[in-house]
Amino acid sequence: MSMGDSVSDAINPTWWEDVLAAASLDDPYEPPELLSSHLDRAAADPAVTGLHELVLQALAMASSAMLNVEDWSDPFTPAMQFGGKRTVIPADLNPEQVALLARIAPLIKRNELRARVADVAWFYGDRSDIAMLDRAIDAYRAAPLTGDVWFNVRKDAWVRAFALAARRGADGHARMQEMSDALKAQVLAGQMTDNFRTVGFAETLRQHGRVDAAGCVEVREALFGLAARASSATPRLSRHLEREALAWLGSSDAAAANAATERVARTYIVEADARVQTDPKAGAPVESHFLEKAIAVLRTIPRSYRLENGLDKVIDDLRIRLRESRESSMEQMMRIESDPIDLTDAVSYARAQVSGHADKFDALAAFATLAPPLDKASTRENAVKMLEGTISHIFGSSTFSSDFRKVASRPGSSGQADEDAVWAEMVRTVSLHSQLLGTGMIQPAQEVLTTEHRFSRQYMVSLCVESPTVPEGHETLWGHGLVLGLSKNYGAAVSVLVPQLEQVVRVMLKRNNVYTLFVDEHGVESEKSLNALLDMTETENLLGAGVVMEMKAMLVVQGGPNLRNDVAHGLLNDNSAWSYSTLYMWWFCLRLVTWPVIQMIDRTRTQSAESE
Repeated sequence: MSMGDSVSDAINPTWWEDVLAAASLDDPYEPPELLSSHLDRAAADPAVTGLHELVLQALAMASSAMLNVEDWSDPFTPAMQFGGKRTVIPADLNPEQVALLARIAPLIKRNELRARVADVAWFYGDRSDIAMLDRAIDAYRAAPLTGDVWFNVRKDAWVRAFALAARRGADGHARMQEMSDALKAQVLAGQMTDNFRTVGFAETLRQHGRVDAAGCVEVREALFGLAARASSATPRLSRHLEREALAWLGSSDAAAANAATERVARTYIVEADARVQTDPKAGAPVESHFLEKAIAVLRTIPRSYRLENGLDKVIDDLRIRLRESRESSMEQMMRIESDPIDLTDAVSYARAQVSGHADKFDALAAFATLAPPLDKASTRENAVKMLEGTISHIFGSSTFSSDFRKVASRPGSSGQADEDAVWAEMVRTVSLHSQLLGTGMIQPAQEVLTTEHRFSRQYMVSLCVESPTVPEGHETLWGHGLVLGLSKNYGAAVSVLVPQLEQVVRVMLKRNNVYTLFVDEHGVESEKSLNALLDMTETENLLGAGVVMEMKAMLVVQGGPNLRNDVAHGLLNDNSAWSYSTLYMWWFCLRLVTWPVIQMIDRTRTQSAESE
């Protein structure tokens, strides 16, 4: 039966209501993509035919995709993508199916499904159907503002409702005001027991809502007040509240902004104190994380305020304490090595590591730590053995780029392999390692990771805010770069992240009082380039010899991928942008950001388990 033959038939709501009732859903408000599989299976039942089948198929297609509230032009993304294939999205619906959805929408009781169906019917169908647009807006904003599901489902529903209402004219503005008032009320009534929901309400209201000047003051003061109450009991919550209040403050009161920034820094100090008080020895690694963040935040405060309030002395004391904490951490470290595995086993291992995690940060952490940095000493030793077992070092070698430029050259040696030859072999080893790891572990594991979990830009930005690796004020850039890689857009990811790596090295050196400038004959000071920074002994002491070796080999050596220079000079072409080298460097950046946060969370969980 064709769609045209069936349009006169009556649609029975029990066709989908019975399916959803039989699904025994855990929550009264589930993401539509979790409903899609039930509808799809029901449509495949041989007993379901005619209009009944067409309705279930259309509902399954409309609900199958994930909502991407950050992209108005393409708001629905595939639930799964792998091997160049993807699951269906609403854009795949034909006009007859869209028209059928418009008939179905008014009959749907479940708010999240009605919102999706009405949204799809309006977005891909008749844009002049104001009643359908209103139906979508009202169904989206029907999502309650209670429970932890706000962060997983309901926030996106409200953001989408704001976006649709903004295109509705005067009536839409009225709806936006109603939603804004509801969010504002939640913020003003916020309690510590609400945990991070108050921050989420305030952020959504600030970014999408409508608040007058007096309301802005009310929200800001409520956030500051709640942050003060949480400062000793829950310093992390206090920190997020302070930062959100700062966003509401803007540039209107510099003194208040500086004071709030100082309070943010002191929450890190409170957490550092708590870790060492609980366990002076085992708490050192986590203490270091918080001390680094405290110093970084304090350094962003204008010097005049720091001098007036004695904060430079606080920074100096924190640096001394940080150095001692790192020494303690180094004493506790041990190296773990495993036997080499072939590529087949590597793929299975990588997939198993990231699969099945209920918490998406645990899955991301497993993915980011699939392999440790290479060991420089053993890499050099293997390179020497490789050269000693061959006569390759006797002959000179040249390296050419894809556009036929000669980018590196090494003369031959009649004696033992010289340091240039050893280093060239080490670079080749690092490059081969990146390809093997990308092929055998990173890429297979990423497919599992992004199939089982969704990581929004805001989630990755929040991760970067908490990571001491990311310099203060660079969190959004880093978060966007990491999200691009999660979407397999590696060329764009490294174009953002690789230039940022240079600033990471520079800031880490400055935090440890290392001079990163050079002065010319006229006394003009300039920042050292990444090449010069990586050659500094202090950099190797801070980051580790293996990490520095990988960065040199992948980023600044002409005989390697040379990604830093290719990105900086516009030489990164389409082929090299989507290569295993760019995949590896994106993952390398993710590891740098994630590792200190993993240490903090693991230590917190261990201490919590022990206390229980």
